Amino acid sequence: MKTDSRRTALKILLGCNKKTCTLDKSIDDAQKELESLSRQDRSLCNAIIFGVLRHRGYIDFIIKSFSKKPIEKLDLPVLFILRIALFQIFFLDRIPAFAAINTSIELAKNSINASTNKGAAGFINAILRNAEQNHQTIALPDPKKNLSAHICIQHSMPGWLIKRWLKTYGDEKSQLLCQSINMIPPITLRVNTLKITRKALGTLLESQNFGIEPTNESPVGIHISHLGKPVTEIEGFDQGLFQIQDEAAQMVTQILDPKPDETILDACAGLGGKACHIAQQMENKGMVLAADLESHKLESLTTEAQRLGITNIKTQQINLLKATIKNFSGYFDRVLLDAPCTGLGVMRRNPDTKWKRTLKDILRLSAQQKKMLNAAANLVKPGGILVYAVCSCEPEENEQVIKAFLQKRTDYHLDTSPTNITTNMTTNGNHAPNISTDRSKLQTGDHFFKTYPDALHMDGFFAARLKRLDKNH
Repeated sequence: MKTDSRRTALKILLGCNKKTCTLDKSIDDAQKELESLSRQDRSLCNAIIFGVLRHRGYIDFIIKSFSKKPIEKLDLPVLFILRIALFQIFFLDRIPAFAAINTSIELAKNSINASTNKGAAGFINAILRNAEQNHQTIALPDPKKNLSAHICIQHSMPGWLIKRWLKTYGDEKSQLLCQSINMIPPITLRVNTLKITRKALGTLLESQNFGIEPTNESPVGIHISHLGKPVTEIEGFDQGLFQIQDEAAQMVTQILDPKPDETILDACAGLGGKACHIAQQMENKGMVLAADLESHKLESLTTEAQRLGITNIKTQQINLLKATIKNFSGYFDRVLLDAPCTGLGVMRRNPDTKWKRTLKDILRLSAQQKKMLNAAANLVKPGGILVYAVCSCEPEENEQVIKAFLQKRTDYHLDTSPTNITTNMTTNGNHAPNISTDRSKLQTGDHFFKTYPDALHMDGFFAARLKRLDKNH
């Protein structure tokens, strides 16, 4: 059967709907189908996938308004075909409604087992035509009577999270967060200063007709627009001149402030974005140990380091919670713990997250983060630095983790030196740091680094820099 953009989008959306399957994993599983699409069809497929996930709450509100059958009782393929069509009708100007409806009916006929789901195509046709013709007759809940319900539908957000945000941030801040989360995020590159300066890479990108803007806070970042093709096809990618990394994630390494010839542990390295940045900051001198529980991630990390020309990274598969100093050759000058978290700070990049996470996840991961931070702390040498970071803005995963840690570990204190964010920016002689003077946007009164996705073109991140007491001083 011929592959097309909508069929591939349906496959990916059904895949990542599973609790245990991320959007990235579902996209990877459909890589062959994606590669067989034309560039235009691949772009449409991508728009449908992310658009359906970003606007699912509003789309489901429309479905509920015109379906006599409860949405919870609809078969998943039927539900997602409706979502795909309604996204095109209400959010994509360049696709006529009749085209969105007709292609969805054909998708239903070819994708749904007629013997087990009789009348599915007819049901989908009826809902779509009714919604397209009569959607003006439905209204959102009155915000004066039920603000939470109004925001949930208008901005397609889960109710439990909106109730938390309204209580924590208030109406205006909560709505700003929702608006930014549903926007397409900027593509941000981190310049590989081992090979090129930010100015030279900017010139190279401009010669390829990309719109670029230097990041304000990170001295090695470039925002890029008007992409029009995969990042892997940009001139300079194969040469290892840059790596994709959000500006907030870049700032975490700036806070760690690694130095050449040190021995540094990235305790939850994952695919290695921060490990490679650490190595870059160290001018490829010394040693970065990239540790992770999953070996396939470390394999990808090794390949990426080779592309970037990095030679001072070693990898080790290990469970941090079961590790002791005996699992390593010695203590580390600095340790980065980019801990597993809810990912609620990066929902604009991973919109499936908002439909999977619950309050229980925040509490469960917070408990795990406290254990992991304590384990990582045991690996730092006296006088050394420990940085805790998560891509979440939720207090249970942020300040509460650090405060619980400091109450327990009297051998550590919060490093409140302002230089750990503002002035200790390694330049490698290649560029001048471009650092904002308004630190209030990045650093809280408690000296924590915290960003939100509603400003500064950054993801939502939290980081704290801790120092282990030196018994000799």
